[in-house]
Amino acid sequence: MALDNPFPVIGYHGPDYFCDRKRETAAIASALRNGRNVVLHSPRRYGKTGLVRHTFRQLEKERGARTVLADIYAAQDAHEFNTILLNTVHQALNPTPKQFLRNVMAWFSALRPVVTVDELTGQPSIGLERGTPQREAVTTREIFKVLNGQRHTIFLAIDEFQQVALFKDVRMDAVLRTELQNSPKVHCIFSGSRRHLLLDLFNNAKNPFHGSADQLELERIDRKTYAAFAVALMKRHKRTLKPEDALFCYDICRGHTYYVQALFNRLFSAARQLDRDIIVQVLLAIVREQDAIMATLRSALTKNQWDLFAAISREGEVDTPTGGAFIKKHDLPSSAALVHALQALIDRELVYITAYDERNGKPVYAPYNPFMAAWFKYR
Repeated sequence: MALDNPFPVIGYHGPDYFCDRKRETAAIASALRNGRNVVLHSPRRYGKTGLVRHTFRQLEKERGARTVLADIYAAQDAHEFNTILLNTVHQALNPTPKQFLRNVMAWFSALRPVVTVDELTGQPSIGLERGTPQREAVTTREIFKVLNGQRHTIFLAIDEFQQVALFKDVRMDAVLRTELQNSPKVHCIFSGSRRHLLLDLFNNAKNPFHGSADQLELERIDRKTYAAFAVALMKRHKRTLKPEDALFCYDICRGHTYYVQALFNRLFSAARQLDRDIIVQVLLAIVREQDAIMATLRSALTKNQWDLFAAISREGEVDTPTGGAFIKKHDLPSSAALVHALQALIDRELVYITAYDERNGKPVYAPYNPFMAAWFKYR
C-alpha cells in the first residue's frame, strides 16, 4: 500500500521505504538460516526493529518460515515477560480469532490463561495468573512447547533483551538458554539498546548465553547512501531535493536514523520544491517545539548536569567531556563533579557513547536527540 508520506517514522512499511542495511540484512538472514542466533545492538532509534522486520520479510518470502517479534521493553519481571511473549506468539501464529479459538485449549491448557476480547478490534488477548518463580519458568517452557510444535521453522526476535538482566525473580537468560538448546526449530535475534547490559549477557563467561550468538553492531547508514535514497524517494513522489541539501539534513541529525527520517518526513509535507531556506524554516520549527520539553528537563536536572548537557550539545560530539580544555571552554566545574553529571545524563539517555576514537580508544559522547542539541544552538 502506498503511503501518503514515504518517510514513515513508525513501523516498517516494506522494502520501498527502507534505506540500505543490505550488509546487515544478509548477515542476520545467513545466521538464522544456518541455525545461529544473533545479538543485534545499537543506540535507540537507529532502526533495529525496522531491520528485524525487513529481514523477517525476506526470510518469510524465501522459506515460508514463521516470524515472531516480542518487544519486552516494558517487562519488569518474568511474569510480564511471559505475558508479552505469549501474546506475541499468539498474534503471530493465530492471525484470526477463529484460529485462536481452535488452538487455545490445545496450546495453553497447562497455562490457565485468562482470555479477553478487545471491544474495539475484536481481537483476543491473553492474561496469565502470576505464579511463583518456579511456576514462571514452567510457563516459559510451555510457550516454547507451542513454538516447537509448529511445522515451520520459527524465527524469534526479542527486542530490548537486556531487560532480562534486571529481573530479580527468575534467571530468564538461563531458562531461555536451556529452551533454545532443546528447540531445533527456533532461532533467535536478541536485540537491545543498552549495550553494556546486553553484551555482558553474551560476553561474560559467568552467564549462560556466553559465546552462544553472532554479534552485530548497527551503525549509522552511510551519509551518501541515505542522501541518495531520500533524493530518489522525493523525486518518485514529485518532490525536489538537492543531494547537497539531503546531506545537510543528514549532518544536522548526525545520521541518527529516526531523526533523519523525521526531518525528511516534515520536509515532504512542507513543499514540493525544497531549498535550503525551507529546510532551515522546518528545522527551526522543530527546534521551537522543544521549548516545553526543555523547560521541564531543566527543572529535573542539576545545574552541573544541565550545563554539561548544553556543552556537549553545542559541540555535537566530545571525546573528553571531563578534560581541562573542554571544561575551560564551556566554563564548567571540576572534572570530579562532571563525572557524576555525565553518568546521570547517560542514565537518562540524554547522552550516549556514539563511537570510540580510533586513535586513543576514548569513548565519544553525543546528545541522543539532535533536535534538543539544536535547541541549545538556535534558541
